[in-house]
Amino acid sequence: MKLSISPWLLVLMFAFLPQTALSKDWQGIVPLKSTRAEIERRFGKPDKWGGYEVKGERVSFEYGNRCKGLYLTLGADNCKCLAADDAVRSIFVEPTTKRKISDLKLDMKNYKRVPVNPFPQTFEYANYEEGIVYTVDESEDEVMHITYYPSVVDCEDILTQRTPANRNSWRGLVPLHSTRKEVEKLLGVPHRQQSTQVAYETDHESIVAQYAAGNCDAAVPGWNVPKDTLIELLINPNPGFSLKELNLDSSRYERSEMFPYTETDNPPRVWLYVDKKNGVSIRTQSSARGGGGEELVVSITYYPAQKDEKLRCRKE
Repeated sequence: MKLSISPWLLVLMFAFLPQTALSKDWQGIVPLKSTRAEIERRFGKPDKWGGYEVKGERVSFEYGNRCKGLYLTLGADNCKCLAADDAVRSIFVEPTTKRKISDLKLDMKNYKRVPVNPFPQTFEYANYEEGIVYTVDESEDEVMHITYYPSVVDCEDILTQRTPANRNSWRGLVPLHSTRKEVEKLLGVPHRQQSTQVAYETDHESIVAQYAAGNCDAAVPGWNVPKDTLIELLINPNPGFSLKELNLDSSRYERSEMFPYTETDNPPRVWLYVDKKNGVSIRTQSSARGGGGEELVVSITYYPAQKDEKLRCRKE
């Protein structure tokens, strides 16, 4: 039986509790700290079902980063997204012989008892701070499975170490801090060029870069940076993807609806999400005409963050 709720979501609710508990481990394996290489050194490659049989237990490990990697800086900070790609995200353990929950002698003051619907007498005993959830059949006094997650403390450690310094960063390119040379080392030869605007193409994006014409003595003053410094980066993902995949932090973005395409009958609705502080705007549109369906990301623009306003040219 798989869990019917996502304890990971509830971990975030406890982020401001007194943080004294480290993650529980399974045979020395700790979420976010242990890696796939460590697992395979100890236990070898997983079997054809993706798990291992170990001393009366069947265990499987979740690895990998399911977050939207290229756009990770846009979303809410999430330690599972920021951890190393090969780090263990969670551990799922199913006893292959009966194990009594009463034998564990859990101090239930530290656990939340959550019913698992629609299964009668089945509950989760969850300690979200330590990152462990027991799924039990109380009528049989039986542990059905155990899931290990990152503890609040370990999650906060990852956030402290790896939270991005620049939210307006795409593949390491940051307006006012990256150069045309760095852009073209990454993206290759331009697809087309018009003055200081240069277009590039990848297998999954169309990209327009705006470069500085020169320092403040340029014909159109803008930023006090050398010529060919990146000023703005517009990304058009192809194909678009669901806005939900970005897991945006709503406290950072201001949402507004744009005027629809007047030349089109029954046009899709269009929205703009703007993070002025960090220099990001995201344009979305409904996946169906007339505003129906989910919001799809159609473009992302990275521009100078407010902390870089000191580099703006000033009129005499």
